[in-house]
Amino acid sequence: MASSATPAGDTDLFDRLCEAIARERGGVDVYVKAAHLLRRNNGAYSLVGLEDGGERVVYHYEGVFASVMPFDAEGVRQDEAETLARNYDVREGLETVEYAWVHPEYRDLLK
Repeated sequence: MASSATPAGDTDLFDRLCEAIARERGGVDVYVKAAHLLRRNNGAYSLVGLEDGGERVVYHYEGVFASVMPFDAEGVRQDEAETLARNYDVREGLETVEYAWVHPEYRDLLK
């Protein structure tokens, strides 16, 4: 059975993402929203960051494409995803977004 708890090594990442969501969106369910975003950061999808305004999140999918998706306390709404770029244009697509928060693994790439 899979656990929904955040691994101990990721608590700082979880906390910083929660802070960014709270700062950008306010409201309730910040922890649930952050857990949904990090749960999708699963190897195939890599969490890149939270878009300014906090309404959408950016993912990089296996180096093939990048997309931005809305989310809420129910989860990431993949059916409303917008593709930013594919293949060789992925980095340029990721750079077009104005971020409120960027995952540490993407900070050097998106300077």
